[in-house]
Amino acid sequence: MVVLLLLAPLLRAQTQPTWTNVAHNLGTNFSEITSVAYGNGTFVAVASLPIPGTTVAPLYVATSTDGLTWTSRTVNAALFRTYVSRIRFLNGRFIISYGGDAGADFTSARLNYYATSTDGVTWTNLPQSAGMSFTEMIFANGRYYVVTGSALISSTDLTNWTSHPTPLTGIFSFLDIAFGNGRFFATTNGNGGVITSTDGTTWTQVPFFAQLGGYRAEFLAGTWFFYSQGNNAVSTDGTTFTTVVRTNTTPGGTASILAMNGRIIAPGPGYYWAGVNGRDWAQFGLWPTIQGSFFNSYFEVAYGAGRYVAVGSALLGRTYSGLIITLADASAPPLVFPVAPSITAAPVATAAVLGGPATFSAAATGVGNTYQWLKDNVAIAGATSATYTIAAVTAASAGNYSVRIVNSLGTVTSTPVALTLVTASNAGRLVNMSIRTGAGTGDATLIVGVGLGGAGTSGSKAVLLRGVGPTLGAFGVGGTLADPVMSVFQGTTQVAANDNWDAAAGATFASLGAFAFTAGSRDAALYNAAIPSGSYSIQIVGQNNGTGIALAEIYDATPASAFSAATPRLVNVSARTQVGTGDNLLIAGFVVGGQTPVRVLIRAVGPTLGAFGVGGTLADPKLDVFSGTTVVASNDNWEAATAANFSRVGAFAFTAGSRDAALVATLNPGSYTAQVSGVNNTTGVALVEVYELP
Repeated sequence: MVVLLLLAPLLRAQTQPTWTNVAHNLGTNFSEITSVAYGNGTFVAVASLPIPGTTVAPLYVATSTDGLTWTSRTVNAALFRTYVSRIRFLNGRFIISYGGDAGADFTSARLNYYATSTDGVTWTNLPQSAGMSFTEMIFANGRYYVVTGSALISSTDLTNWTSHPTPLTGIFSFLDIAFGNGRFFATTNGNGGVITSTDGTTWTQVPFFAQLGGYRAEFLAGTWFFYSQGNNAVSTDGTTFTTVVRTNTTPGGTASILAMNGRIIAPGPGYYWAGVNGRDWAQFGLWPTIQGSFFNSYFEVAYGAGRYVAVGSALLGRTYSGLIITLADASAPPLVFPVAPSITAAPVATAAVLGGPATFSAAATGVGNTYQWLKDNVAIAGATSATYTIAAVTAASAGNYSVRIVNSLGTVTSTPVALTLVTASNAGRLVNMSIRTGAGTGDATLIVGVGLGGAGTSGSKAVLLRGVGPTLGAFGVGGTLADPVMSVFQGTTQVAANDNWDAAAGATFASLGAFAFTAGSRDAALYNAAIPSGSYSIQIVGQNNGTGIALAEIYDATPASAFSAATPRLVNVSARTQVGTGDNLLIAGFVVGGQTPVRVLIRAVGPTLGAFGVGGTLADPKLDVFSGTTVVASNDNWEAATAANFSRVGAFAFTAGSRDAALVATLNPGSYTAQVSGVNNTTGVALVEVYELP
């Protein structure tokens, strides 16, 4: 036998919603409401107290489609001093178990009946039979099963009942019956413990429970859960059982527990418990304060129409009043269970330049985790968050880093990873950007922007710029731009242009990893070994207003051996063009070179372009960043925390409340694509931007 001790969870700090007390206005006939069920789009609650007097009394039920507005209804019981046991929704219909006296005098026979309804409004009384009032009823394998008193009975029609012998002896009463995964369990509140059956006919006692009574049983998601006044128990196969030791952070007792909406719901002291596996439990909303109530208690819960509904009663002075409380699904607290920390994203080795930043991060499951970063197995003072950043790396920073994560249930330490120092020539940087899209005219002109420079840099920069059309045909691309014309502007001044590439530019292709052009093609290319730092725009149009698919490319042409901390970098690359659907999304490729990570700001701008006079903009851009086929970052609508970085790189502000997209990511050296699409397959003109963040 395995024993699980549930330690105090860290859930008590979780903010709990309060269930809402419903002003149901059902009147004194509903002074106690002890049972509720949901089915066929309707909640049905039943009043349970006997109706006194010497006249025939009906049953009182209440119906609601939303759990908030209730209507009182009656069921013609034709009995005296009628009382209700429970209501269940089984096999497509509501079933009420009720009883009463056959006559007005108190010596007449006590009778038990069932009433059924599909809508909670129109009810049918079934003939009196052996189907006595039920403690619990289920429907399984084509039969209704009932436990009540010391009897276990079943029926196919709720009228003709079969009694099933059990191996139980002594004084006991059944409390519950449940079915799941091909097996029944019936539980008692006496020394009989628990019995089980695979066919509903032949029952055997479960030795594990022989000395323990008072259980309720429920089945959910492959697990049996047994709930008692002592310790609880769980089983996944119905034959082997694990004790779950009761603590003040786990439910227990013999009140009703029910599975609904992927949860087991159980009452607690002033709140409900919710669980999914019988081992881990979370508070599930606080009971409301009832003004003037000496005490209030809640009985059963039902789920439907996007909300939970519980019923009960409150003692107001000397009078009981029926209670209905609700908790909307949208307000329900998440089920976050205490577990020992387990690392889900481990720190990775990184490299840094002297004086540059270095960052390690980690993520782990668990609640209430604390973090402590270590260098060479020694704790780093103040490094106690999920991310550790060295703002300015020194020679002493090199070493092996790990993180120790602790909560009340355990400790885990990551595998050490190295921080390596590299020279300035190997610092991470943007080295290439490309975009393949349709090159049109007017607002659909393919425009690529590039910023050269960066903090601490000076002088000029070697770059290769290409506008590819005809050569794309060699890669199977159809409808290419027949004769691209490339123009380079600084502000409104044209500083360079090319119609057809020449050999001088072509000589640089191979060393930069650029594919060769088809001999004699009309593609465009410009190589400049010393372009001054600054901001430039590159326009690619078709000769004689031609249109078609084109590829725009920007390469950092500075040899790695000549690169230093003062060498200007590609600090911003951008492209504006038409965004379509399917194969016509805006897809920009870029490469992070060097050996250290680069922190970037990436934006997909649509609506805000309208403020600059651009027409037909993409109304709601969505931005996804891929490494190969893996999405490494994504954003639909920008956030204020991201926007705080715009001014740091000289990016224009977004229009307040716009649906533009933006994200910040730290990217290791490698190739990436930024994909811009329209939410709900919308189309329009958009701008994609990639900035190096300082």
